[in-house]
Amino acid sequence: MGKEAYLQLKNINKSFVGVPVLKDVSFTAYAGEVHALVGGNGAGKSTLMNILGGLYEKDSGEILIDGKPAEITNAQKAEQAGVGFVHQELKLFSSRSIAENIFMWRLPQKKPFGFVDDRAMKKEAAKWLKQVGITLDPSITVGELSLAEQQLVEIAKILSMNSRILILDEPTSSLTFSEVERLFEIMTKLKAEGVCIIYISHKLDEIFKICDSVTVLRDGKIISTSKISELTNEQLASTIVGRELDHYFPTLPDAPCETTENVLEVKDLKNQKLNGVSFELKKGEMLGIFGLVGAGKSETLRAIFGLDKLHSGTVAINGKVVKITTPKRAMKLGLGFVSEDRREEGLQLKLSIKHNLTLPILNRISIPVFYTVRIRRENKMVADAFKRFLIRAEGPSQRASRLSGGNQQKVVLSKWIMTNAPILMLDEPTRGVDVGAKAEIYNLISKLVRESGVSVIIVSSEEEEVLNMCHRTLIMRDGEVVAQCTNCETTEEELLLKACLRGKNG
Repeated sequence: MGKEAYLQLKNINKSFVGVPVLKDVSFTAYAGEVHALVGGNGAGKSTLMNILGGLYEKDSGEILIDGKPAEITNAQKAEQAGVGFVHQELKLFSSRSIAENIFMWRLPQKKPFGFVDDRAMKKEAAKWLKQVGITLDPSITVGELSLAEQQLVEIAKILSMNSRILILDEPTSSLTFSEVERLFEIMTKLKAEGVCIIYISHKLDEIFKICDSVTVLRDGKIISTSKISELTNEQLASTIVGRELDHYFPTLPDAPCETTENVLEVKDLKNQKLNGVSFELKKGEMLGIFGLVGAGKSETLRAIFGLDKLHSGTVAINGKVVKITTPKRAMKLGLGFVSEDRREEGLQLKLSIKHNLTLPILNRISIPVFYTVRIRRENKMVADAFKRFLIRAEGPSQRASRLSGGNQQKVVLSKWIMTNAPILMLDEPTRGVDVGAKAEIYNLISKLVRESGVSVIIVSSEEEEVLNMCHRTLIMRDGEVVAQCTNCETTEEELLLKACLRGKNG
């Protein structure tokens, strides 16, 4: 390739509780190259990079950096070896400021007494925030930020370390088009400076746009390494899943007609993030909500579900105005909600898959008065869920924390579908999910609407997803709906243009 082989992982093996996860994996990446590492959920990508990043210790094998052996046994040694890692699940302290998060363990100090130089820290943090295209006050607490903003802070933190090996694990999962473009500009600049970049993503269009080479992992083994220029999108997708993908997006159920009754009517919702959101959802409709970061997409669903407080506005279900102040009330009224942050809000990671699946339906599997779970009924419902929703795990008793991202997402979707809620609100339902699992989730949602007449709202930052999985899409900006379109008559370019233009009905 004419470039320096800067990173070499040789015959890496790793097992968890006696189960092999990586099997003699050898991987080479070059200085001045963006090398994609792809594979289905559970293929071993994150495990391999967690070994390089010092979160796990390898069972056997060798790591060479710049031709020299590197013993990486913890995150500090990885950082000393020049490895920077932007994790898929963000490693930020929500109660600390942006500046403190960026320079955690590296706080600038005033001499001679060693007090933290707060002014210098904020000034330097602002510089790195500008690098990733955001102008937030560095003193803001991270817990006040949206998931997308937190993602950009995490990227700024790693860039501030001036690492020579940069691992990006699903870095664009919560970013909008313009933010992704900004990240790619940064990556191109780092590549020109000779940085070795490893890019993990399930978004194949991004891989073909920014990467030079791609390595495919499947079941803990290297399947292939190729130049991007030698592959097509279809070839790479088939290599990842190990079979041909005939239909990535399913055929949608027929769109409801104009006379179909509304199951949900939202009028003039206002709070700190929303500025008069209004829309209707018909029975059996698949409605998309699209917009840039900060547009109010997620906040709309959270307000309807009772997670965020409303200052004014009304929500009507089946023609009756209701007051929803808690998720419990929302569930009683027939609403289901899948949060974009599955690890923090979607799952109880320390609990088993079985208990995660049945938490929302305990009333249906318990003996009244005695509050005792009917174990046989619970086991049957869980077994049916595994089969119906294609959950791949060691078994129902496996901890949710040990599932791959795709299977975690299936568990979250499954538990809400099992509530039989007639209205499902899905916030980024395929975030961090591989192409094979995405296709399965798309088919699952489409089949549910077709067979049960469920109404679905899908919030997504992927234009392709909302256009292919929805009958109609609302476009939000600055906390309000500024346009709507019928999907069969709209292109991705038109969707993005309307999301970016100023003024209503853009």
